[in-house]
Amino acid sequence: MTPSNVNSAGYKVIKISEFLSKKEYLDKKLVIPVYQRPYRWTAKNIVDLLSDLYYQCKRIGHRLGSPDNPDNFYRLGTVVLHQYVNNGSHQTNADLVDGQQRTLTLLLIMKSALESNRFTEQFNSFTPLEIELPDCSETQQNLSRNYELIRRHVNSPEFTSEVLDFLLNHCEVVQVTLHYLSEAFQFFDSQNARGLDLNPHDLLKAFHLREFPDSESLLKQNIVECWEQQNTKSLEVLFANYLYPIRRWSFGKQAVHFSKSEVNVFKGMKLDSDSYPFQENLRIVHNTVDSYNHHSHRLLDQQAMAYPFQLTQTLINGRRFFEWVTHYQEMIQPLLNKTIDSDSQKWLYTITSCHHTETGTSIKEVAKRPTAFNIFLVLNTDLPEYSYKGRSRRGDQYVRRMFDALVLCYYDRFGSHNLPRAIEYIFIWAYSLRLEKKSVYLESIEKHIGTDNLFERLQQSLSSVDFLSKPLPQPKKVDVTNVEGIKELFTKLGYLPT
Repeated sequence: MTPSNVNSAGYKVIKISEFLSKKEYLDKKLVIPVYQRPYRWTAKNIVDLLSDLYYQCKRIGHRLGSPDNPDNFYRLGTVVLHQYVNNGSHQTNADLVDGQQRTLTLLLIMKSALESNRFTEQFNSFTPLEIELPDCSETQQNLSRNYELIRRHVNSPEFTSEVLDFLLNHCEVVQVTLHYLSEAFQFFDSQNARGLDLNPHDLLKAFHLREFPDSESLLKQNIVECWEQQNTKSLEVLFANYLYPIRRWSFGKQAVHFSKSEVNVFKGMKLDSDSYPFQENLRIVHNTVDSYNHHSHRLLDQQAMAYPFQLTQTLINGRRFFEWVTHYQEMIQPLLNKTIDSDSQKWLYTITSCHHTETGTSIKEVAKRPTAFNIFLVLNTDLPEYSYKGRSRRGDQYVRRMFDALVLCYYDRFGSHNLPRAIEYIFIWAYSLRLEKKSVYLESIEKHIGTDNLFERLQQSLSSVDFLSKPLPQPKKVDVTNVEGIKELFTKLGYLPT
């Protein structure tokens, strides 16, 4: 296939000098849509791209004078465009659905080369296009930072006219133009499932955004803006360490690693598509919550009904997915917050009352069972009589994540009812593994859960008493050091001899 071939399906292999040329967009506008993630290429990405250009230019340098030879072209990847007529402006837009990071970087290179005044000949017949960007401060900051880096490279002796000519006339992309957004996103999903540049939660964002009905377009934009303000690392931790393993372990499945191939765990049902009996309860709850919150009476009483999310529920695609993630981001914070006031039991009060109002009973329960609070003191801080110097070891961190995940599951299912007792129970179950093993790996966690899966038992329990009624065995042996505080707690709870 030569660089100008186009097939009937909208696939086009196109040179960079055409793809990024102003002439190519005389009758349409190239746009970065608001649902795209921010521009986040780092200095390493920039240097890797430029180094690759230098290398490829040198590799085929002796053949640069033969533009019709397909062996002289270097493929930079695929871009996916969603082309449509904007109802407001009646102008044809080409939304860049996939390929934003590389495209914006290439435009920065063009801008730097043009402003350097070193490449007059190349720009006699080529004018780079202008692209419409969403209002995103992170994108603007990263573009400005990368422009300065690229400008230094373009003004260096290494960036020659041959390199620029190679980029414009011997580098190409596969341009896929689709006219339905759903098709564009399907292509985006299939492409990136094989790639390395997107996190699983980025793919989930793309999937659930396209599940929004047209009636929620304004809400969709607001959710995009909120999502992009999230800390990427925090989202990675939330999905990989908690949401994904909980949804797997609760149904008796392993959860060693969350990757792009596992994103279907977070894809659910679309309420306005097929209607099956199992969907009716979710449809009723969904519509009841919306109907209550949108009723005119809410303007008077200022009340709001929260959606009753569950960690292991069948997810509703679109808006409810983003609300579900936000709900558990907030719920998990007390577990991730390692700052505890040792003079009070406020942390435990917080976890038993932040989502429920029946705090009186919870506080009384905590007062009766101070060991539950002491467990978190030992796990998070060093006390004279409860030393736990091994908490930062990788194996200990794996155990802590398992403990936190099950506490979160319990609270999600039964709230504050018997919570202090449940914390003690879950602590014994989780940290028995730590006491018995010199080394703990992810495989050790999976084996421990597989042997006595409390996540699955919790999922099947209809009351806290059901869950807590089964006795736990004592550790068979203690074969690890730097866990004195853990052993002391086991002794106080009657699981190790005094």
